[in-house]
Amino acid sequence: MDLNKCRESEIYTAEPAKTPEATTGLGARRFTNGRKPNHPCQYPGPSRVKRQPPKKSMTEVAARLEQLERSIAAMVNERPRGSTDGSSDVKSNSTAGRSASTSTLPFIDKSDAARSRPPDQGFLSKDGRYINEPLLSRVLDKEKELQSAIGSPSDYSSPHRPPVLRAEGLIANPLLAQVDLKELYPSRWQATLLWQAFLSRVDPLIKVLHIPSTQPRIFAAINRPESVQPDVRALLFAIYFAATTAFISDDTQNESLQFDLRKYQQGMEISLYQSEFLDAPTITSLQAMVIYQTCFRYSNSGRSGWTLQGMTMRAAQSIGLQRDGKHFKLPQLECELRRRLWWHIHSADSRVAEDHGLSVPENDYGDTELPLNIDDGNLSGLDESPVESQSRWTEMTYSLIIMEVNRKRPMLLRTLEGSTDPSGAIADFRREIHEKYLKHGDPDIPIQRIGLLLGQLLLAKAEVCIRQKIIHSQGPAATSLDRGISQGSFDLACNAIELGLEIHTDELLRGFRWLTSTFTGFHPLTYILWTLCVCPTGPHVERAWRVVNTLFDITEEDSLIPDPGAKWPLIVRLREKALRNRQAHEALHSSQQVADDTAVYGDGGSAMRLDGGFDMNVWDPSFIENSDWNYLTQSLGLLNGEI
Repeated sequence: MDLNKCRESEIYTAEPAKTPEATTGLGARRFTNGRKPNHPCQYPGPSRVKRQPPKKSMTEVAARLEQLERSIAAMVNERPRGSTDGSSDVKSNSTAGRSASTSTLPFIDKSDAARSRPPDQGFLSKDGRYINEPLLSRVLDKEKELQSAIGSPSDYSSPHRPPVLRAEGLIANPLLAQVDLKELYPSRWQATLLWQAFLSRVDPLIKVLHIPSTQPRIFAAINRPESVQPDVRALLFAIYFAATTAFISDDTQNESLQFDLRKYQQGMEISLYQSEFLDAPTITSLQAMVIYQTCFRYSNSGRSGWTLQGMTMRAAQSIGLQRDGKHFKLPQLECELRRRLWWHIHSADSRVAEDHGLSVPENDYGDTELPLNIDDGNLSGLDESPVESQSRWTEMTYSLIIMEVNRKRPMLLRTLEGSTDPSGAIADFRREIHEKYLKHGDPDIPIQRIGLLLGQLLLAKAEVCIRQKIIHSQGPAATSLDRGISQGSFDLACNAIELGLEIHTDELLRGFRWLTSTFTGFHPLTYILWTLCVCPTGPHVERAWRVVNTLFDITEEDSLIPDPGAKWPLIVRLREKALRNRQAHEALHSSQQVADDTAVYGDGGSAMRLDGGFDMNVWDPSFIENSDWNYLTQSLGLLNGEI
């Protein structure tokens, strides 16, 4: 509705109505001389309850209405033309300035101040609740007295209403009422050892804590666990769980460690439930969840990890982690903790999706900046001047390599859409990661060594995916055999697997094996096996089979390797088909059946079908990026029993 029409119809009245009824303070009630027909006039008796004076006069109410009207008018002026009340996404915000400047509505403020006004970032309440519904967030920002009402319980409770149900979900524990938390705590000496193990083997890889400010809280919780808040207790148990997972990766047959792991998992889940994580997540409880989920993958490769990831993502969004803390004028330490946490969650989204053959939709991931490349010691809650990223290897560099690659890859894909030669853009991508991070690494230092190897692995893997995605975007002609099998992409895929094997077998990196042993490399491995199915001979074959067989030997025979997950059986079948195609070709070659050999490498038709029903003409390499594993199983004949 046009604001001028609203004023004309007096939906909002700037001044009190000039009527006799209004001046009595009784609204529309009309009184005459106080006497009704055929009734005697009586004065009120002493027992009559005196009327309480109104808390606010009509003048005060009118003034408040006028103030609210001005607030609403300001909000309307700031909104882009044609938007609706429900348009709260980033795209609407990003075009607000352009729309306002071109609007012809008479009440739009076209001043420089209005054009330079930053997009609305939403509202962050004192209890950490994030609200970005346009009207409500602006009202809360201007009406300070309403802020305390957000999240407060209602004063009115009807006995006819059902009681409020707590959302339990996966966080509920059937032993909640039976287990005494005191029985789940380690001794203080054991807790201290677990904390030290966490600092050396887990924290460098999952950098979501600021150790100087966290360590006093941890030791206070170790000494007096019953006196800390449930979310801090959840973080404590997550740390115990993570350190124990690192120890189990050294000795999977240790039953005592397995017992402790289950015990700390129970303590973490119960504490998280008691903290009301689903309804009131905090930075601390989310830190606990990120640490727990990352380590949980070693003990469980099922889809529960994906479900927990979705819950964690939604909990993070509910407290506004997708919006950078500087918009809310938060201290730099808090801004950095939010950035670290958000980008770890964001990166894990892609990681856990790959485990289960899923693709992550390109949702609005907000405007949270990457964390600074600094050590914990460079940051404190008392910084008077802003801290800046440093051009060297820091405690955050390992995590930033992963975050940066995961952030840039989809951006690069969008940039290269429709391109026929991605080489230049990919080279720039590699150069940027190298200049910002990799060139500062020292391969003699374990955490820097693993960062260098993993950075190269992720870049190779990203390039394989990007090249295949671009080929697929060119249409059916581009996905034919001559374009689908690129020697460059194949070399990159082999290189990625070799780097993964080096990370796993390097004795210097053994302390981080609890995490690196979960890096299966499904995308490059699938690409290699697909290539071996289509082209079972050539200069690429020996190297490819060497890396594939080594990876299979480690995965299936090393007792320290966790379950590779639900996708592994399909990988096994794909390898079997590639091996049969190779054996078939060798049999043809040995018998000098030149005609058949030529048919295998012909240009199409039924001759393009190798042993086991593998049709090269219909094979689509797009699953490398899209992770369409249902299509892949159909192509391999897994669903109709051909294999």
